[in-house]
Amino acid sequence: MGHFLSFNEYWRAFKFYDFIFLASLLAFYPLYYFYIYSAFNFKIAPIKWVYHFTPAILIGVLMLITYSVSNWDSYHAYMNNNLYNNELTDLNSKILAYLYKGSRGFHLLQIVVYNFLTIRFILMAKSKMNDSFSNLDTYQIRFFYIATISFILFMSVPGFYVTLIGRSPLNTNGMLLLFMCLLFTSLFLILTIIGLKQIPTVESIEDNTNDNGEIHLQELEEIEIKLKHYFKKEKPWLDPQLNIWDVAKEIGTNRSYISKVVNDNVGCNFNQFVNKYRIKEAKKLLNKTPEIPISEISDLAGFGSLNSFIRIFKNSESCTPSKFKKQ
Repeated sequence: MGHFLSFNEYWRAFKFYDFIFLASLLAFYPLYYFYIYSAFNFKIAPIKWVYHFTPAILIGVLMLITYSVSNWDSYHAYMNNNLYNNELTDLNSKILAYLYKGSRGFHLLQIVVYNFLTIRFILMAKSKMNDSFSNLDTYQIRFFYIATISFILFMSVPGFYVTLIGRSPLNTNGMLLLFMCLLFTSLFLILTIIGLKQIPTVESIEDNTNDNGEIHLQELEEIEIKLKHYFKKEKPWLDPQLNIWDVAKEIGTNRSYISKVVNDNVGCNFNQFVNKYRIKEAKKLLNKTPEIPISEISDLAGFGSLNSFIRIFKNSESCTPSKFKKQ
């Protein structure tokens, strides 16, 4: 909408929209970061996080005030400078131009900073998800990671370029403007679809500070014995939706201690720990009942989906379940 009004010189209408355009520009990456944050059920405290939106609010208010005290000639000169690099005529037009260029400069900084924060958070969240859930396909994690990283790259690189060059080059190159508008619109729609399809985690994967007290080596060994006994006797891994909180509840301890035992004593994360039992069960079924379809073996062994079963089995055994059955 901003591009349509500005590049087609509907400037009288754009004057009442420009401050929203710039405020939205500076709010986009913080909002995107919050979306990523909330997708993994991390809590967002509105008061604590308000500083992320300070630049957007500040630029929006300052632009609105400057518009209000400027006459049409000043705004006209500002837009001519924006699109055609014409000279600025008075103080108000110069202030508008400085605010616009300042918002562009800060947006360039945001692209770098929030991409770094988002990628760092995704890597951390991925580790925590593997330490908490036995079936990540439920939450479409692989698709989510691929789509999110792709979005960051395809949105940020063109966005950085467009913000850096400003409006003037786009105004003289209609095909470039069309390409950029179509690209960003498509990416916004893709992000919307991902957001609607993404299933947030029911449990919060944030560490509970009450769970991080001192624990002796002997206690960890006792928890490990209980854990392995529980898995051998009750076979909880047959439940595709098994998570670390369910296990902790059954053996009378907390999530942090289970995670520590699995990571430190067993040498893997919770997801890998559970899937080792599932792979063992699948191999037993493939040997004893080769006539059973692979999809049924996947269900009987506790995997959440056939694709998940094939991928995990291949990583573990260096061959697919079908090839293992033939051998």
